[in-house]
Amino acid sequence: MKFSTNLFCLIVGFCCTWPLLTQAQESTIYKEMRQNFQDPPSTAKPTVYHWWLGGHVDTVRLKEEIRSFDEAGIAGFTIFEIGSRDTVLVGTGPEFLGEESLKTIKVAVKEAGKYGMEVGLNTASSWNAGGNWLTPKQAAKSIYQRKVTVTGGAKKKVNLPFPEIPEKDPRGRRRIISYGKDGKPVYSQEIAVLAIPMFEGNAEMDTSRIHDVSQYFDAKKEVLNWKVPAGEWKIVRYVSSNSGENLVLPSKYSAGPIVDHFDAEATAFHFNYIIGRLESALGDLRKTALKNLYMASYEARGFNWTPTLPQEFKELNGYDINKLLPILFDEIKLTEEATSAFRAGFQRTLSELMIKNFYMKSKEICNAHGLKNNSEAGGPGYPLHNVPVEPLKALGKGLDIPRGEFWINHHNFSEEGMDVLRVVKEVSSASNMYGLGIVEMEAFTTFQQWQEGPFEMKPMGDRAFAEGMNRVVVHGSTHNPEGTGNPGIVYHAGTHYNDKRVWWKKIRPFNEYLARISYVLQEADFKADVLYYYGDTIPNYGGHKRSRFNPGEGYDYELVNTEVLLGLEVRNGKIFNPRNKAEFSLLALTKEYEINPKVLAKLEQMLKDGAIITGPQPIRIAPERNMNGLPDMNGWLERLWKPFNKATFKPGDRSIYYNASIGELLNALNVYPDFDYKDKGFYTLDYTHYQKGGMDFYFLVNTTDTWMSRNLKFRQHDKIPALWNPENGKITRIPVYEESEKGTTLPLTLAPHESVFVVFQRGSNPDHYTKVKHNGIHPPQLRYTENGIEFWEEGDFGLIQDENLLELSTRLHKEELDGAWEVYFPEGFGAPEKAIIPELKSWTESAIEGIKYFSGTARYEKQFIHKMHASDFPKSRIYLDLGDLSHVAEVWLNDKPLGITWAKPYRFDVTEAIKPGINQLKIEVANTWSNRLTGDALTGEQFTKTHVAATVIKGIPKLRVPWENSPLIPSGIFGPVTITTVLPIVAP
Repeated sequence: MKFSTNLFCLIVGFCCTWPLLTQAQESTIYKEMRQNFQDPPSTAKPTVYHWWLGGHVDTVRLKEEIRSFDEAGIAGFTIFEIGSRDTVLVGTGPEFLGEESLKTIKVAVKEAGKYGMEVGLNTASSWNAGGNWLTPKQAAKSIYQRKVTVTGGAKKKVNLPFPEIPEKDPRGRRRIISYGKDGKPVYSQEIAVLAIPMFEGNAEMDTSRIHDVSQYFDAKKEVLNWKVPAGEWKIVRYVSSNSGENLVLPSKYSAGPIVDHFDAEATAFHFNYIIGRLESALGDLRKTALKNLYMASYEARGFNWTPTLPQEFKELNGYDINKLLPILFDEIKLTEEATSAFRAGFQRTLSELMIKNFYMKSKEICNAHGLKNNSEAGGPGYPLHNVPVEPLKALGKGLDIPRGEFWINHHNFSEEGMDVLRVVKEVSSASNMYGLGIVEMEAFTTFQQWQEGPFEMKPMGDRAFAEGMNRVVVHGSTHNPEGTGNPGIVYHAGTHYNDKRVWWKKIRPFNEYLARISYVLQEADFKADVLYYYGDTIPNYGGHKRSRFNPGEGYDYELVNTEVLLGLEVRNGKIFNPRNKAEFSLLALTKEYEINPKVLAKLEQMLKDGAIITGPQPIRIAPERNMNGLPDMNGWLERLWKPFNKATFKPGDRSIYYNASIGELLNALNVYPDFDYKDKGFYTLDYTHYQKGGMDFYFLVNTTDTWMSRNLKFRQHDKIPALWNPENGKITRIPVYEESEKGTTLPLTLAPHESVFVVFQRGSNPDHYTKVKHNGIHPPQLRYTENGIEFWEEGDFGLIQDENLLELSTRLHKEELDGAWEVYFPEGFGAPEKAIIPELKSWTESAIEGIKYFSGTARYEKQFIHKMHASDFPKSRIYLDLGDLSHVAEVWLNDKPLGITWAKPYRFDVTEAIKPGINQLKIEVANTWSNRLTGDALTGEQFTKTHVAATVIKGIPKLRVPWENSPLIPSGIFGPVTITTVLPIVAP
């Protein structure tokens, strides 16, 4: 590179003074954010599910595992007892919450407390909350029917036997229902008896012709005594009884029914029982490490019913349910309008019952004992599971800690292309809209047994962060009693995140990475331009980011439901949510066949107040359940909805625009993209934007597996940019940026799948370059470091400052460490103690079976010569680059530890460690168990021990592949390993 002596002196002087100037400008909030970003608090660190298979726990190993969590940077765990379909290695434990179970839970809670960890406990052995302590009255209920046909014209006594309950539930499993001596269920409740006239053909029914004859029915004698009108009649008896749905996969002695999620009394009994049992062993829960009770995803099936449903239905919908019950069984045909109105009302009723009587009730009880409730409320819901709740309300109003989930390497998509195993955006929106602050994710779930390392997990984790996740709950870590071997026993799904993992002792930097991002997103407030109303349908869903709704790249959005929408305000043309003080420039409406009249009235008022609203025009106004206080809305749909015309548009014309893109409207409002770059339409970069104390945090993600350099424009003015690196906690100024009317533009290079924060902070604007002069479409590959700007491409470039040009002729000096390497393998896994390899390549290419199938941590050693006068540039920096490897590496140069690398580029600054002459390089590389499992299956060796006989491989996600057919995963160091000398250019 070419630069003058005077410039060099200026550079050195500025390096000394710039940090001092910056520190003087730092606010208290900035200092706190910076400190906690570099050393995250426990509240930001990841936690795990701790699966206790079969309820069998070895307390000695339990303590070892908890200690290993702490060493790995994990801040807590949720105890999740569950049964196992595999019994080869899985032992049988005691009854969940029995005396022996409580002793083990006490050990776990006490041990966690020693390390300052937080513990959660799942409220069942398995999922779908419930247990063997529930009586039939408290267990889940369904609706059943029994029907007979009669010919009318006289008073008759009609025998109506108790409905037959199918032996198997919708999952195909035997229903677990308690029956009395009379052969009937212990619990049942009469709902109604209806007389339905029978028609030939497929004529539509008028409900006025249906007779509710419940008062004439003697339930004890099971006889209807009624004067039947002339004609043919179908007499139907509707009864509520237990659904018979058991816990999905309980441990051996813990089978029991699921709780009635729609009954407040049942919920109270369930939670009070669990808390009472815990308090009997732990004492005052406020003084323990147990902090929350968890309700796993709701996955019950079939019809739902509860005793208070008819009353709740009438209060919500304004009419009795009884005459509409035949619709549930497709017994009658009403008009399409009447049928859809009833089904919508029924779903709305179930939703309100579940939110109030399960989620909100459990929250009330937990809080009274110093605990928080935590759940995937209503999720993973529609379209994966037909969960009968409005998810934003359930998550935001019913919980202290809302949780979603996302999977990696799967192909579970809806017909519309919806990723149904990524429930992140709606959880984030619920937490934001209701002001909760925490967005937990059941993270990294997969069926790929021991296939992945942290770099393979990273892209989907970053994607979840970009959708709003701010705390990771890794799914999951299975408890392994002594003697289970390696890789041991596991819950069948999940990234197996425990001390049995090959790379476990090197996983802490990855966990710190997750914690740094989580901290920023917990502390700062989400910023978006668009508020998206996702409609009044139940069940509802938000979909993953840019799926059901897409505001266009460069803009972000928040989901809002009916309840929060009705409380919105408009201030100075901005839409304001008083719950969390968030502001939005525009409200977008989903496509709906009919619109809730309360919502329509609210939209009309928002238009009067100056809001900008867009969305498709509904076909009609929904028949309202309760019209009290609402005006006559005849003609409103035609009056309010208008086409957008850019030429005549002006804010405040009280119209809802139905033919404009979000970008068109925002541009008409002079709201430029919050984040912009030339090829943003390909979504090569993902982003999210948060604010705190005058600082703006943009989390950027390279979604590709290649290096990317772009000129990025941020909608920021009069602020200083800096780079916050979550992989190592380093904070570096960005000395190249240019301000314009539309924002601040700066060049940035990202490694494959790299993610960073670009942070804008108020302060005196330091001298800086404004542009990089280059000939390509995109800027050259460059990196910002504490030593200056490093160009990682050779060529002729320039740095522009005002009207001055600093011409650069960049050169890289790169040397490959070729030749042979010594590789040392540990004992006990079939590999030789030492192998000399002539060149770097995957272990799987070795002719030696012990190396070919090796799983574990191997050590590479090599001596190389570094020239005494390798460079005449005193400010040059020297980097060691490992090229490519699998999966995690730890490096020492001349016995000086360089650290652990788990993500590309696998690169270290060795300027202070390298020396003239002979240098000694040591690299430990850890892979996964997959290859050894395959090797054992093929050779008959028994270096591994597990109950997992097959896996899923990337590319064929729906096929279980036996280990002998599972492809080997390239492992070790592939290189090339290079030493590169770079000459940084320091800012002016």
